[in-house]
Amino acid sequence: MSNIQDNRFANFEKLIREAGGVAKLARQCGYDKPAYLYQVRAKTVKPNGSQLQIGDRMAAKLEKGMNKPAGWLDLDHSQTPDIMPMKMSKSSGSLKKQQKSNNNQHNIETITLAFTGASGMPYGMRLLEELLKAGKRVWLVYSQAAQVVAIQEMNLQLPTSPADAQKLLCEKYGVSPEQLRVFGREEWFAPIASGNSAADAMVICPASMGTVAAIAHGLSDNLLERAADVSIKEKRPVIIVPRETPLSVIHLENLLKLAQAGCTILPPAAGFYYHPQSIDDMINFVVAKILDQLHISHQLTAKWGE
Repeated sequence: MSNIQDNRFANFEKLIREAGGVAKLARQCGYDKPAYLYQVRAKTVKPNGSQLQIGDRMAAKLEKGMNKPAGWLDLDHSQTPDIMPMKMSKSSGSLKKQQKSNNNQHNIETITLAFTGASGMPYGMRLLEELLKAGKRVWLVYSQAAQVVAIQEMNLQLPTSPADAQKLLCEKYGVSPEQLRVFGREEWFAPIASGNSAADAMVICPASMGTVAAIAHGLSDNLLERAADVSIKEKRPVIIVPRETPLSVIHLENLLKLAQAGCTILPPAAGFYYHPQSIDDMINFVVAKILDQLHISHQLTAKWGE
């Protein structure tokens, strides 16, 4: 299996071809001169004996400049055809604008998924399963209260250690660590803590009212809240699946504040018009609604009229 650096270098070559050369790629991604990109491409050895690598900052800069989703450079795109370079012209505008107009605006590849201490952990775990099944990259973070809820509602022990949790969940769903990463609540250098590495979308499922209040008022006291704050700031889709009923005026005002900031409030209320036969059917209904909002295809429920 290819590691992240192998994927980054292979995708670096794809970006070079897509831009029409190293110099054009450098200009497109905001480098004053292409010399550094040439050195990275040649895998130049530094004075200390180490080889130049494509670090997280460079990867994020390349992805942003070429209008790729966060984390795109880390994934295997060997089976994806190259995008042919476009000719520049005054009438057509910049390469970046051309690419943006041709790309699917709903091309969501990386999702930050957050679990909090509200009831509804089965929704969150089923969503995680479906996102991974769809081949999406997931960055997971969860609160201490979410660990308690996971035990109570699913008899699931979510490890406190992010490394242990990542190993457990990767084995559970049969995916690689490159596809599923778990971050600690105080891991401030995680990519989801910064706007230049934000995921394409974020889902908080389930969302406690304490978390909703913190996000609505911009507290950002932990990585989960910070990731939501960053996603809202960067105008990325944010879906909030709130706790069960009832909701107070304070809860509703906080949810309204987030809706006005561009978030989607998606209460976990199953519809009965399709005649659910089990709890799983009701869980699938809610998760299907979340996937629909992310424009990710699924087979959980039939489309209306089909």
